[in-house]
Amino acid sequence: MPPSGGKPFQSKLIPFAEEIRAWRRQRKSYIEIARLLRERGINASPSTVFAFVKVRSKRRHLVTMLDFSSKSARSTSSDGAIEALKRKPSPIPIKSVFDFDETKPLTFKPK
Repeated sequence: MPPSGGKPFQSKLIPFAEEIRAWRRQRKSYIEIARLLRERGINASPSTVFAFVKVRSKRRHLVTMLDFSSKSARSTSSDGAIEALKRKPSPIPIKSVFDFDETKPLTFKPK
């Protein structure tokens, strides 16, 4: 929000936006772009150039598609989830190697 009565913030790099975009397409680093801007009389650090580019870049979201060929990928209802859990193999029960009685010390169970 601009201060009352003042102009909103305008980056000093806006007049060079197309050049910066072209340099990034040429795979120039932010350090190189800052140097090129300095040659044109604009003192901007590489982090300033990076922030300028980042704010004006398109957001790229990774989108992955589900594999709908398998039956488990098609089940989206809670019933399908329950069925998938039923198909999951149950863990092997662990046999106790100790005898437990609250009134006695824990004792090892011989095989």
